Amino acid sequence: MESSRPIYLILCATYVLLIGGNWSISVPNIKLPCLYGVPHKNLLDNQTVSPKPAWIILGSRHVIHEQGIKFIFKDSPVNPLPFLKEGLNDVKCDITPYFTANTQILWPGVNTENVLDTWYTYTVRQDAGKFHAVTIFAKLSEMAQKKEEDTHHALATLMVITKTPNIYVKLMGSALLDCAFTVDHRADVSVTWSYRGGGSPEVKILSYNGITKKLHNNWKDAHMWIEQLRNGNASLLVTNLSLKSEGLFTCAISVASLLIEEEIHLKVRESPSVSLNVASVVTLREGDEQKFLCDATSYYPLDVNIQWLREKKNTGFLPSLMSNIIYSSHRKNHNGTYSLSGFFLYTASPQDNGITFTCRVEHESLQKPIRKSVTVIVEGRKAKPKPY
Repeated sequence: MESSRPIYLILCATYVLLIGGNWSISVPNIKLPCLYGVPHKNLLDNQTVSPKPAWIILGSRHVIHEQGIKFIFKDSPVNPLPFLKEGLNDVKCDITPYFTANTQILWPGVNTENVLDTWYTYTVRQDAGKFHAVTIFAKLSEMAQKKEEDTHHALATLMVITKTPNIYVKLMGSALLDCAFTVDHRADVSVTWSYRGGGSPEVKILSYNGITKKLHNNWKDAHMWIEQLRNGNASLLVTNLSLKSEGLFTCAISVASLLIEEEIHLKVRESPSVSLNVASVVTLREGDEQKFLCDATSYYPLDVNIQWLREKKNTGFLPSLMSNIIYSSHRKNHNGTYSLSGFFLYTASPQDNGITFTCRVEHESLQKPIRKSVTVIVEGRKAKPKPY
């Protein structure tokens, strides 16, 4: 279970302005609480080691009193906190070392000769799914005073952010998979989009080599705008989506030897069409039998809930849930969607005159249930003709 921690920003400033996506800060002191490291087992005592408190700090010019590891970021073209304008409800931040596999990374402005564990990433996600951002940063130097405070200067070098970490689409529709990046200097950026779905192996959709400037596209229904890469836009448009398109899309941005991958979960959601086998008003005579059937068709995914409610007008009672409903099995349609029926048999009674039966259908694609109602008018039996 993920450990809970307060999520907030501390802004101690005369003012903070966001102009064209860039920060203009007066007397800045912006702090984002994070956790450093990942939970793991200590091999000596087999106890779980929890992540440590940590802070992402922008532009601080005075002593930082917070407990934990502190990374103070220098000015950089990479805005370390671009997601502020998206809101900070339920935001979580995690910092981990970035392993380079002993590869020396040559990066402008970063000297790794006297700095241990130079490269790190911090990941910021919003639980409601508004964005997900990953930033690679370099630890520049140890601060001279009080090393025990574990305070470091840092430089944000490469950031990738998506505003569509989870995206829902309709069958045969299209989806724009958002993937934006920022590099702190002019560089040859390579982009690879891949897809994995339903237990199948990962396949490459397209790749762009920033050095050769060549694009290889393996999906006819996928498009990326090469001219937009100079603006940091590596988004992918996919069209003619089917159930086979449901799965995990990955946007991989690489510069020099640095690589960030952003995952986007694409899910198909098709809302049911609901209909009754009768008109909105049915007239019956006492003793007549009538079948009331509710059809929910062409929905995806499988789970759907059909209920019949019974309501007598002007009684002051809430509608009651009917229990004598007979359901069909789920029927699979040619396009992979499903259908289901629920019905009951009714014998007309004079005391039910004006009663309303409502079919209520719930599905995860719906913001609110679909309701279809029928009102029953019950007439008395015709008098039998008297014999002569």
